[in-house]
Amino acid sequence: MLDERRMQRNRSRLEEDRERLKAELARLTAATDDRERPGLSTHMADHGSEVFEQAKNLAIGERLRITLESVNRALEKMDAGTYAVCDRCGGPIDPARLKALPNATLCKSCQTLMEQAPRLR
Repeated sequence: MLDERRMQRNRSRLEEDRERLKAELARLTAATDDRERPGLSTHMADHGSEVFEQAKNLAIGERLRITLESVNRALEKMDAGTYAVCDRCGGPIDPARLKALPNATLCKSCQTLMEQAPRLR
């Protein structure tokens, strides 16, 4: 289990991550809103570049939203007193794992199983 000092350090890091992710999403949304819609330019090459940029920004935005959700989930678990407990098996999550990835919700064993699951089918 985590001691109080490490728990506070992880909370601070998660809160900083949350603010950074929100700011990145806001910048990305503003940049996307400022761009022309694909198909409105007069050059075919411009259209292709715009479509590529739009697709790239959508993928980046989705990754940022997923990460923000996991950060919020970790903070909710802290508030509920279930932080550092694996969502799958209920066992403890290694403090070293949480130091590297404070928004982890699975222990290393369960994370490995989840990552291998698609390959096992």
